[in-house]
Amino acid sequence: MKKTIILTIAALMTVSAVTSVASTVTSAESSVLTDKKPAKKKGEIKEVTFNVHLHCENCVKKVQENIAFEKGVKDLHVCLEDQTVSLKYDAAKTSEETLKAAIEKLGYPVSGKREGGHSHGHNN
Repeated sequence: MKKTIILTIAALMTVSAVTSVASTVTSAESSVLTDKKPAKKKGEIKEVTFNVHLHCENCVKKVQENIAFEKGVKDLHVCLEDQTVSLKYDAAKTSEETLKAAIEKLGYPVSGKREGGHSHGHNN
């Protein structure tokens, strides 16, 4: 009789230990799932075309190499012939004012905006 009671207690302890481990694993999995950062919400993609005083192909290259890497810039077209810099940008990450300031910081005066985007679609 003692042997049966001891085996029953041992069996209950084993089941209890397995249940405890299973709930610990489930809790760990749950915390891993809830600790994930939510995907960042993308902002509205906006377009702007600035009238920019560009002198030569080196000006175009300088703007392309610097402004393309500004935070939030999705697309960039620089046209020497039209004297324009057209941008598509994530409005949640940057603004027209910030982009204008970045172009002017390179030494190129911005004399306003052009409505309707860029006309040629050139990258130069």
